[in-house]
Amino acid sequence: MNTPGSDAPFAEALNTAAAIAAAVSLAITLVAAGFAVCAAFPQTTGTLAGAFSGNDNPDTPFSHDELVQAAVATRDYTVGSNDRDKLFSTLHAINRSAGTPYAEASPDELAAAPEEYTLPADALSHLDDVYRVVVDARIALVIIALLAVAASAHVAYRRGRRALGGILLAAGIAVVAAFALLAAWVVTDFNGFFAAFHSLFFADGTWTFSYDSLLITMYPPEFWMGMGAVWLAITFTLSLTAIVAGILLRRPGRMATIRHG
Repeated sequence: MNTPGSDAPFAEALNTAAAIAAAVSLAITLVAAGFAVCAAFPQTTGTLAGAFSGNDNPDTPFSHDELVQAAVATRDYTVGSNDRDKLFSTLHAINRSAGTPYAEASPDELAAAPEEYTLPADALSHLDDVYRVVVDARIALVIIALLAVAASAHVAYRRGRRALGGILLAAGIAVVAAFALLAAWVVTDFNGFFAAFHSLFFADGTWTFSYDSLLITMYPPEFWMGMGAVWLAITFTLSLTAIVAGILLRRPGRMATIRHG
C-alpha cells in the first residue's frame, strides 16, 4: 500500500533524468543547427565555392564559374537528390563549356575520364558514403531535437523556469567550450582535424584524393575551413542565445514558480 509521498523519489528521479536528457539533447541540437545551415542550403556551398574553388589548382581545365557550377551540383548529389544522372549532366555541361577532350563523351566515357575532368568511381563512392551518413544523421537529429523540446517542457512544467534556465545555460556553455577547443584544433592543425573527423565516419583510404582532382579543385581545404567557420558561427550564436536566455530565466522573479511532484 502506498503511503503519502511514497512516489516522491521516483518523481524526483524522473525529473532529474529529464533535465539531463534535455541538456544533452539541446546541446546536440545546437551543434546540429550549424551543420544544417552548411548542408541544407546550396547558397552556402555556392558562396564558398565562389571564394575558393580552383584557387589551389591553376592548371584545372575549367573556369572558376564552371567549377562553382559543378560544386553546387555535387553538393546536391551528396546531401540532396543523390541523382547521378543529374550530376553527370552538369559534368557534361562544364566539359562542353571548357572544350575539354571529353566534351562529347558518352556517360560511360566521362565516368572513366581522368579525375581532373570528372568524378570517378572512387569519388562517387565517397560521396555516396557521405549521403548515407547525412540521411541517417537527419533522422537521428530530428528525433534528438524533439526529445530536447519534450524534455525541456517537462522540466519547465515540473521544476519551473529557473530549472529550464539551468538547462539552457548548461547546454550553451558546454557547446561553446567544446567548439572553442575544436576551433583551436582547426587553427593549429587543420589537416589533423580533417583526418580525425573523417575517420569517425569513413574507412581509411576512401576519402583521400589527389590535389588536382576535380573533387579537390572544387572543394580545397579553404572551402572546408569556410564551412567550419559557418558552422561555428551559427552554433556559437545559438549557444550564446541559449546562455543569455538561461541567465534571464534563472533570475529571481515576482511570479511564483509552478512545481508539480
